[in-house]
Amino acid sequence: MASGPSGYDGNIIPSRVWKGSHMKKRVCGFVAAILLILLPPDLSALRILINGGSSRVVTPAMIQATARPRLISGEIRPAAVLEEMLPVFESIEEIRIIGDTQKNFSAPRGDSVLPLYRSYLLPNPDGSISLASEEPGGRPGELITGLREVRIEGDLLDDGELEVWVSWEGVTELKQEILRWGRLHGVRVTVNEVPKSDSKLLSVLRGGGRPPDLVLVQSDYLPALTAAGALQPMVRFPVDQFAEKGLTALSLDSKLYAVPFYFDVQVLFYRSDLLSLPRTAAGGIWDLKAFEESALQLRDRGIAPASWNAYSAYWLVPFQMGFGKTSMVEDDGSVLADDRPTIDAVTYLKRLADEGFLDLRERDSMFSRFISGEVAMMLSGSFSIPELMRLGVPFGIAPFPRGPEGPLAPLLDFKGFAVSRKTRHPLLARRFLLSMSDPAVQHEFTSKVFKLPVLEPAWALAEGSNPYFTVLRESYRTGVPVPSERGYKIYKNTMWKMLRFLLTGKLPVEEGLKKAQSLIDSQMSR
Repeated sequence: MASGPSGYDGNIIPSRVWKGSHMKKRVCGFVAAILLILLPPDLSALRILINGGSSRVVTPAMIQATARPRLISGEIRPAAVLEEMLPVFESIEEIRIIGDTQKNFSAPRGDSVLPLYRSYLLPNPDGSISLASEEPGGRPGELITGLREVRIEGDLLDDGELEVWVSWEGVTELKQEILRWGRLHGVRVTVNEVPKSDSKLLSVLRGGGRPPDLVLVQSDYLPALTAAGALQPMVRFPVDQFAEKGLTALSLDSKLYAVPFYFDVQVLFYRSDLLSLPRTAAGGIWDLKAFEESALQLRDRGIAPASWNAYSAYWLVPFQMGFGKTSMVEDDGSVLADDRPTIDAVTYLKRLADEGFLDLRERDSMFSRFISGEVAMMLSGSFSIPELMRLGVPFGIAPFPRGPEGPLAPLLDFKGFAVSRKTRHPLLARRFLLSMSDPAVQHEFTSKVFKLPVLEPAWALAEGSNPYFTVLRESYRTGVPVPSERGYKIYKNTMWKMLRFLLTGKLPVEEGLKKAQSLIDSQMSR
């Protein structure tokens, strides 16, 4: 039997009734009649009819059990999505809403099921139910009060199984969210934690094994996975409410290969018991001069001012942008490692290390010293916030300071769900992605792990619940997505080796960067 949200089972029709005969306008009307006789009367209940046959009764209490805070017509209210009350549809011909007023939705272009995912059931204080719809672009649609009946004409999906691979921080919370979706719709979902899922997926494909239906990926996974034919592009997926930088990050050759779900952003962490930030320079700007003023005072007190893994290109990029670089990847796909902004950025980092302002450490060592109070500032991703809170470390966060040519642009590390090209359930996977593209779903997950949702409507929810939201939002504004182009990964791997020689003085900066450029060009030509 299909299971539903907590408190639903008494009124949910078993999946064999919903789907047993494919529900293609063949369910007998007497089933609905018998069920309505057996159900207790409830004048405020909503009746949902599928193809004029099977019937489901939804009460305000059921909606309340599933409802989450959502932005409805500019106001945050608890609401459930209409699709959460239904089995999964293959297509929709028509939806008829009957309440104090009536409205018909005809099948739109693209995904005909989209109105189910953008219609919200609101339980009211007087016990009645309202339905708020949403137009493309997030514009409020018509509000229907006194909702009594929803009639849906369409075809149901027979598929009932998905396998999803996840990774990175927040795996436990993400599994809970995915399994909740499966319970709501009676879909059997297997969620596996798979670190380095790009390598694992390529290995499975080479070995002739069965890949998952969906896999959580990051932007620099795309070149290898698409070259191997491992992923299918997300054609005509509704992206009107997604942050543009997230779509850019998870696209390659103008095709979207993963639906963005969340992102981390680089920020400056500081020990709030050792200093207050951000300090500003004489001109009232939080810039590298102000950063160095704080660092000098800390150094004179015998405290290591700052630490981060400057050997990694991941942390070089912000300084390159702050010293005048406009794009990490050129229009022709090439990457420049010996241009003037990169030379100036590396020279500046070397000076910080030489003057004792920058304690060069890899991640674990840096984190340990920050926790113990031996280091006052560190550059890290927003994913570090939950761990520092759990450990009780007194800390604050600040945006990256401004460089001589512009802000030190933090990298935005987007994660999204990609569909395997060999999935056996492509349409069910797409319906899963529509549900994961609900602002309330993204907010529910990201609020637990201090990441940021990719849907712009979810930012209004995050603003009221995330104490670090202002800094994270500012960092998004100035930040740049981790590039998805092949050249960036070659650049990153090459610079990982070269920066050690440059920052420790074993090679002159300009000579070393010319050598790095030669290595990058050689690999790009293969």
